[in-house]
Amino acid sequence: MLFDHLVEERQERHFGTWVRSLLRSETPQLAITLATQHRSGRATAAYEWYHGNFNACYKVEFEDGFHAIVRFAALGKAIFRSEKVLNESFVMEYLAERTSIPVPRVLGKGISWAGPYIVMSFIEGPLLETLLQDPRKEKPTLNPLLSRMTLKKAYREMAQLVLELSKPEFPRIGALGRRLGVWEVTERPYTMNMNKLAGSANCPREDFPNQPFGSANGYFDALAVQHLCHLRAQRNDAVTTEADCLKKYVARCLFRKIARNISVEHRRGPFRLYCDDFRPSNIIVNEATLTVSAVIDWEFAYVAPAEFTYVAPWWLLLESPDDWESDLTEFLHRYTPRLRLFLEAMEECEVEKMRNGTLLESQCLSRRMRESMENGLFWFCLAARYGSMFDEIYWKFIDTRYHGPFISIEHRLGILNPADKVDLDEFVQMKMQQSAEGIMEPCYTVEDLIYL
Repeated sequence: MLFDHLVEERQERHFGTWVRSLLRSETPQLAITLATQHRSGRATAAYEWYHGNFNACYKVEFEDGFHAIVRFAALGKAIFRSEKVLNESFVMEYLAERTSIPVPRVLGKGISWAGPYIVMSFIEGPLLETLLQDPRKEKPTLNPLLSRMTLKKAYREMAQLVLELSKPEFPRIGALGRRLGVWEVTERPYTMNMNKLAGSANCPREDFPNQPFGSANGYFDALAVQHLCHLRAQRNDAVTTEADCLKKYVARCLFRKIARNISVEHRRGPFRLYCDDFRPSNIIVNEATLTVSAVIDWEFAYVAPAEFTYVAPWWLLLESPDDWESDLTEFLHRYTPRLRLFLEAMEECEVEKMRNGTLLESQCLSRRMRESMENGLFWFCLAARYGSMFDEIYWKFIDTRYHGPFISIEHRLGILNPADKVDLDEFVQMKMQQSAEGIMEPCYTVEDLIYL
């Protein structure tokens, strides 16, 4: 389902205004001031370093040779900016303290006139994605000319990180926090899809969870409800015809029926750390050896159902699911041989780690990832986490697996829960009227975007 172009244009205007204010001549001095508040020593210079999807960064140089990054959460790109910064700083601190995953050191965080920010140590090196991507393509795409040895080396480095990230266990699903020096899940999970639904579909705050979850099925049900809320809340570009609207509504209702019982083995946990944006574009490496120097961009990391950890990784071709071809069979044709190579690399890592005593057999992931492609869990979890790809995935890989051969949409209507059929005609007419009106009713004021 496409996102609302009017909402996205509004957010781009807010982002443009914010960036222009940030690029004023006094901003480097702001970066110096913030860096020196959180790190001793004299800062000598600061300059614009990087503008990403959700952040703007300034690099600050200190007299003693130390370099820091001051990272501002971008207005118009990140909706709940304070929550984003707090979550990311806690996750990075936890990883540095409790795992072997290399991350930048968090020096401090706070709020300035430019918004919430983090100050962290600067790590030198190229991104793994840069070394793997096809230089002929505008968007990141895996270079088909890479040698098998080079790609397997890169996959092995990623597999090591995935295995390490999967080890910590938690009793609840949500955002990490620290209470009285103890790490625990303290707040709701803040996901990349939530940020997208708020910023590109105009979904209001009340459509999202407001607390942690104690069961996987409870969380999966909440994700399914978010898809329904997305369809209801987005006024423009959501549906094209009455038949299209009905099909999208039915898919979301049937998906919710599945979601309520999808988790069996780990229904009550333990739950595991997961990052929606974990991929090669956020891995800094040594260019000569491809060994990992640091993993960055943890803003959408949270404790999640174990099923998210157990499915095959989506990033093997570098492309985001939003950029996959609409023919998912063609995607699978390109993806499957890369998955085989990745699982081969992961199995080698698992054997090595079990041999040296740093991994238990029960912590191995390769078998579960392979099974996720066979039992459909890969597609279920992907559909649960991506609003933009939901319909394509549901009708291609999920519907017939759980509801039998597709006969007609009327047949599928017959297996909906009675409550889902109430006021259905009115819902369809409402969506068609919204589509015809072509207007926007913002759920978030400028003040909301500045102070949330």
